[in-house]
Amino acid sequence: MHLIGAGVSPDLHFTRLGMKQVSEADCVVYYADPSLERIFDEAQVGARVTLDDLYPHGGVDDDSYRAVLDRIVTLLRIHDYVVFVQQGNPRLGVTLADMLQEASGPEGFEFDVYPGVSSFDTLIIDVDRDPLEYGSVVIDANRIILFSHKICTEFDYYIYHICSVGTRKTNIDEPSADNAIDLLQRHLLGAYPPEHMCKIVESNGAGIGSASIVVEVMIRDLSTALDDVTFGTTLFIPSVGRPPVNQAVLDLMMAE
Repeated sequence: MHLIGAGVSPDLHFTRLGMKQVSEADCVVYYADPSLERIFDEAQVGARVTLDDLYPHGGVDDDSYRAVLDRIVTLLRIHDYVVFVQQGNPRLGVTLADMLQEASGPEGFEFDVYPGVSSFDTLIIDVDRDPLEYGSVVIDANRIILFSHKICTEFDYYIYHICSVGTRKTNIDEPSADNAIDLLQRHLLGAYPPEHMCKIVESNGAGIGSASIVVEVMIRDLSTALDDVTFGTTLFIPSVGRPPVNQAVLDLMMAE
Protein backbone atom coordinates (compact mmCIF):
# COMPACT_ATOMS: atom_id res chain seq x y z
CA MET A 1 0.00 0.00 0.00
CA HIS A 2 1.46 3.34 -1.05
CA LEU A 3 0.49 6.84 0.10
CA ILE A 4 1.09 9.32 -2.71
CA GLY A 5 1.30 13.11 -2.45
CA ALA A 6 -0.70 14.88 -5.16
CA GLY A 7 0.62 18.37 -4.44
CA VAL A 8 -1.38 21.47 -3.57
CA SER A 9 -2.81 21.70 -7.10
CA PRO A 10 -2.68 18.22 -8.66
CA ASP A 11 -3.03 19.64 -12.19
CA LEU A 12 0.30 21.40 -11.65
CA HIS A 13 2.10 19.22 -9.13
CA PHE A 14 1.30 15.55 -9.67
CA THR A 15 4.67 13.85 -10.13
CA ARG A 16 5.84 11.32 -12.69
CA LEU A 17 6.46 8.91 -9.83
CA GLY A 18 2.89 9.39 -8.63
CA MET A 19 1.57 8.81 -12.14
CA LYS A 20 3.56 5.59 -12.37
CA GLN A 21 2.15 4.32 -9.08
CA VAL A 22 -1.52 5.08 -9.83
CA SER A 23 -1.20 3.52 -13.29
CA GLU A 24 0.10 0.30 -11.72
CA ALA A 25 -2.39 0.21 -8.83
CA ASP A 26 -5.20 -2.32 -8.58
CA CYS A 27 -7.27 0.28 -6.71
CA VAL A 28 -6.87 4.00 -6.02
CA VAL A 29 -8.51 5.72 -3.04
CA TYR A 30 -8.77 9.49 -2.77
CA TYR A 31 -10.80 12.54 -1.77
CA ALA A 32 -12.91 13.73 -4.70
CA ASP A 33 -11.19 16.36 -6.82
CA PRO A 34 -11.91 17.04 -10.53
CA SER A 35 -8.21 17.52 -11.24
CA LEU A 36 -7.46 14.08 -9.80
CA GLU A 37 -10.19 12.54 -11.93
CA ARG A 38 -8.48 13.93 -15.03
CA ILE A 39 -5.14 12.52 -13.91
CA PHE A 40 -6.69 9.12 -13.24
CA ASP A 41 -8.36 9.13 -16.64
CA GLU A 42 -4.99 9.84 -18.26
CA ALA A 43 -3.39 7.01 -16.26
CA GLN A 44 -6.32 4.74 -17.18
CA VAL A 45 -7.04 3.97 -13.53
CA GLY A 46 -9.82 1.43 -13.23
CA ALA A 47 -10.94 0.81 -9.66
CA ARG A 48 -11.44 4.12 -7.85
CA VAL A 49 -12.89 4.61 -4.38
CA THR A 50 -13.64 8.04 -2.93
CA LEU A 51 -13.49 8.77 0.79
CA ASP A 52 -15.70 11.85 1.04
CA ASP A 53 -18.58 9.96 2.62
CA LEU A 54 -16.36 9.25 5.62
CA TYR A 55 -15.92 12.94 6.40
CA PRO A 56 -19.38 14.16 7.47
CA HIS A 57 -19.88 17.78 8.47
CA GLY A 58 -19.51 18.05 12.23
CA GLY A 59 -17.85 14.66 12.54
CA VAL A 60 -14.96 14.01 14.91
CA ASP A 61 -11.55 13.86 13.22
CA ASP A 62 -10.44 10.66 14.94
CA ASP A 63 -13.64 8.85 13.92
CA SER A 64 -13.18 9.89 10.29
CA TYR A 65 -9.53 8.82 10.28
CA ARG A 66 -10.45 5.42 11.71
CA ALA A 67 -13.17 4.96 9.09
CA VAL A 68 -10.70 5.76 6.29
CA LEU A 69 -8.15 3.35 7.74
CA ASP A 70 -10.76 0.59 8.00
CA ARG A 71 -11.84 1.11 4.39
CA ILE A 72 -8.27 0.93 3.11
CA VAL A 73 -7.56 -2.23 5.12
CA THR A 74 -10.73 -3.80 3.71
CA LEU A 75 -9.67 -2.91 0.16
CA LEU A 76 -6.27 -4.49 0.77
CA ARG A 77 -8.01 -7.80 1.41
CA ILE A 78 -9.49 -7.58 -2.10
CA HIS A 79 -6.66 -5.92 -4.06
CA ASP A 80 -2.93 -6.68 -4.11
CA TYR A 81 -1.84 -3.07 -4.59
CA VAL A 82 -3.77 -0.07 -3.24
CA VAL A 83 -2.66 3.54 -3.69
CA PHE A 84 -4.03 6.29 -1.46
CA VAL A 85 -3.67 9.72 -3.12
CA GLN A 86 -3.57 12.61 -0.66
CA GLN A 87 -3.41 16.30 -1.59
CA GLY A 88 -0.23 18.11 -0.58
CA ASN A 89 2.65 16.19 0.97
CA PRO A 90 1.39 13.19 2.98
CA ARG A 91 4.03 13.71 5.64
CA LEU A 92 2.95 17.27 6.47
CA GLY A 93 0.01 17.29 8.86
CA VAL A 94 -1.58 14.05 7.65
CA THR A 95 -2.50 11.93 10.68
CA LEU A 96 -3.45 8.99 8.46
CA ALA A 97 0.16 8.52 7.39
CA ASP A 98 1.11 7.54 10.94
CA MET A 99 -2.03 5.44 11.38
CA LEU A 100 -1.36 3.48 8.18
CA GLN A 101 2.26 2.88 9.12
CA GLU A 102 1.24 1.62 12.55
CA ALA A 103 -1.41 -0.67 11.04
CA SER A 104 0.87 -2.12 8.37
CA GLY A 105 2.52 -4.57 10.78
CA PRO A 106 -0.57 -6.04 12.47
CA GLU A 107 -2.57 -6.03 9.21
CA GLY A 108 0.28 -7.54 7.19
CA PHE A 109 0.75 -5.06 4.36
CA GLU A 110 3.80 -3.21 3.08
CA PHE A 111 3.60 0.56 3.40
CA ASP A 112 5.54 3.39 1.80
CA VAL A 113 5.10 7.13 1.29
CA TYR A 114 5.92 9.16 -1.83
CA PRO A 115 6.28 12.94 -1.64
CA GLY A 116 4.22 15.68 -3.19
CA VAL A 117 4.55 19.47 -3.31
CA SER A 118 3.44 20.61 0.14
CA SER A 119 1.53 23.71 1.14
CA PHE A 120 4.68 24.84 2.95
CA ASP A 121 6.58 24.75 -0.36
CA THR A 122 4.00 27.01 -1.96
CA LEU A 123 3.42 29.23 1.08
CA ILE A 124 7.02 30.43 1.18
CA ILE A 125 6.53 31.63 -2.39
CA ASP A 126 3.22 33.31 -1.53
CA VAL A 127 4.76 35.23 1.39
CA ASP A 128 8.06 35.78 -0.46
CA ARG A 129 10.28 34.53 2.39
CA ASP A 130 13.22 32.16 2.54
CA PRO A 131 12.46 30.07 5.66
CA LEU A 132 16.16 29.43 6.31
CA GLU A 133 17.22 33.03 5.89
CA TYR A 134 14.71 34.26 8.46
CA GLY A 135 14.45 31.15 10.62
CA SER A 136 11.05 29.49 10.75
CA VAL A 137 8.71 27.50 12.96
CA VAL A 138 6.07 25.28 11.33
CA ILE A 139 3.50 24.25 13.93
CA ASP A 140 -0.09 23.19 14.44
CA ALA A 141 -2.42 25.76 16.02
CA ASN A 142 -3.72 23.36 18.65
CA ARG A 143 -0.22 22.29 19.62
CA ILE A 144 0.61 25.93 20.40
CA ILE A 145 -2.19 26.35 22.91
CA LEU A 146 -2.34 22.77 24.20
CA PHE A 147 1.32 22.73 25.23
CA SER A 148 1.58 26.47 25.98
CA HIS A 149 4.28 26.79 23.31
CA LYS A 150 6.70 29.61 24.05
CA ILE A 151 6.66 31.86 21.00
CA CYS A 152 10.07 33.00 19.76
CA THR A 153 9.23 36.21 17.90
CA GLU A 154 12.64 36.28 16.21
CA PHE A 155 11.44 33.49 13.90
CA ASP A 156 8.75 33.45 11.22
CA TYR A 157 5.77 31.31 12.19
CA TYR A 158 3.64 29.19 9.87
CA ILE A 159 0.66 28.09 11.94
CA TYR A 160 -1.41 25.28 10.42
CA HIS A 161 -5.00 24.19 11.06
CA ILE A 162 -6.34 27.54 12.21
CA CYS A 163 -9.70 26.24 10.92
CA SER A 164 -10.13 24.00 13.95
CA VAL A 165 -8.66 25.69 17.00
CA GLY A 166 -9.80 24.05 20.21
CA THR A 167 -12.03 21.47 18.50
CA ARG A 168 -11.77 17.93 17.11
CA LYS A 169 -14.74 18.40 14.82
CA THR A 170 -14.53 18.67 11.04
CA ASN A 171 -16.98 21.44 10.21
CA ILE A 172 -16.62 21.16 6.46
CA ASP A 173 -19.52 23.43 5.57
CA GLU A 174 -18.62 26.11 8.13
CA PRO A 175 -14.98 26.21 9.28
CA SER A 176 -15.74 29.01 11.75
CA ALA A 177 -18.14 26.79 13.74
CA ASP A 178 -16.71 25.67 17.11
CA ASN A 179 -13.48 27.49 16.26
CA ALA A 180 -11.93 28.91 19.44
CA ILE A 181 -9.46 31.07 17.54
CA ASP A 182 -9.65 33.61 20.37
CA LEU A 183 -7.58 31.16 22.46
CA LEU A 184 -4.84 31.26 19.84
CA GLN A 185 -5.11 35.04 19.57
CA ARG A 186 -4.76 35.41 23.34
CA HIS A 187 -1.64 33.24 23.33
CA LEU A 188 -0.09 35.20 20.46
CA LEU A 189 -0.79 38.52 22.17
CA GLY A 190 1.37 37.31 25.05
CA ALA A 191 4.36 37.50 22.68
CA TYR A 192 3.59 39.97 19.88
CA PRO A 193 2.55 43.63 19.86
CA PRO A 194 -1.23 43.85 19.28
CA GLU A 195 -0.72 45.77 16.03
CA HIS A 196 1.74 43.24 14.58
CA MET A 197 0.55 42.26 11.10
CA CYS A 198 0.06 38.65 10.07
CA LYS A 199 -1.41 36.97 6.99
CA ILE A 200 -4.12 34.39 6.50
CA VAL A 201 -3.07 32.57 3.33
CA GLU A 202 -4.64 29.86 1.19
CA SER A 203 -2.12 28.78 -1.41
CA ASN A 204 -2.83 27.16 -4.76
CA GLY A 205 0.78 26.70 -5.76
CA ALA A 206 0.73 28.48 -9.11
CA GLY A 207 3.48 30.98 -8.32
CA ILE A 208 3.84 34.52 -7.02
CA GLY A 209 0.52 36.34 -6.62
CA SER A 210 -1.56 33.23 -7.23
CA ALA A 211 -2.78 32.53 -3.69
CA SER A 212 -6.52 32.03 -3.44
CA ILE A 213 -6.71 33.96 -0.17
CA VAL A 214 -4.30 36.52 1.29
CA VAL A 215 -5.78 38.57 4.12
CA GLU A 216 -3.60 40.86 6.21
CA VAL A 217 -4.81 41.38 9.76
CA MET A 218 -3.41 42.67 13.04
CA ILE A 219 -3.04 40.00 15.69
CA ARG A 220 -5.44 41.91 17.93
CA ASP A 221 -8.10 41.52 15.19
CA LEU A 222 -7.46 37.87 14.37
CA SER A 223 -10.69 36.64 15.97
CA THR A 224 -12.71 38.95 13.69
CA ALA A 225 -11.27 37.33 10.54
CA LEU A 226 -12.95 33.93 10.87
CA ASP A 227 -14.93 34.46 7.67
CA ASP A 228 -11.62 34.31 5.78
CA VAL A 229 -10.56 31.01 7.39
CA THR A 230 -11.02 27.85 5.33
CA PHE A 231 -9.70 24.31 5.62
CA GLY A 232 -6.84 25.35 3.36
CA THR A 233 -5.66 28.49 5.15
CA THR A 234 -2.48 28.89 7.17
CA LEU A 235 -1.53 31.78 9.45
CA PHE A 236 1.81 33.39 8.61
CA ILE A 237 3.37 35.62 11.26
CA PRO A 238 6.60 37.37 10.23
CA SER A 239 9.41 37.73 12.73
CA VAL A 240 9.88 40.78 14.91
CA GLY A 241 13.38 42.15 14.55
CA ARG A 242 16.48 40.03 14.46
CA PRO A 243 18.15 37.97 17.21
CA PRO A 244 21.37 39.30 18.78
CA VAL A 245 24.55 38.32 16.99
CA ASN A 246 27.13 36.11 18.69
CA GLN A 247 30.15 38.27 18.03
CA ALA A 248 32.68 35.47 18.57
CA VAL A 249 31.01 33.32 15.90
CA LEU A 250 30.73 36.28 13.54
CA ASP A 251 34.43 37.06 13.97
CA LEU A 252 35.27 33.41 13.23
CA MET A 253 33.17 33.42 10.07
CA MET A 254 34.60 36.70 8.84
CA ALA A 255 38.23 35.84 9.56
CA GLU A 256 40.43 35.47 6.48
